[in-house]
Amino acid sequence: MYRGKAYCEANLYIYAPANERYEFLTKRKNIIEKYCSNTIKITDVRIKDSGIDEQTNEPFLSLSVMSEVLVKYDPIITHLNDYRVNACREFRRQFPGAGAIMAHYIDTYSPFRLDGFKSRT
Repeated sequence: MYRGKAYCEANLYIYAPANERYEFLTKRKNIIEKYCSNTIKITDVRIKDSGIDEQTNEPFLSLSVMSEVLVKYDPIITHLNDYRVNACREFRRQFPGAGAIMAHYIDTYSPFRLDGFKSRT
């Protein structure tokens, strides 16, 4: 059962091996744009910066990723901000290399939502 859907923003950095070029980064960006799990659906990906890392000489993309994150119902939680924190934790679980993650707001379900993003047709 899902208590709500949080709208999160995260910063992701994608690096390509030194012998690869920006086509590799574009493919990785496209994979992130289409990402949808049972609890996370990516809604928007924007390129913030691109270049070559001076220390490793690898090309990189800095992305701003907007997503919808379903948060599970927890009978112990009494404040909605705790669900926003759980949404950020869920995003971190699926994207461990993400930089800053922030849940902007949350929509709550009443009655609770039973199915995730993947179980919908």
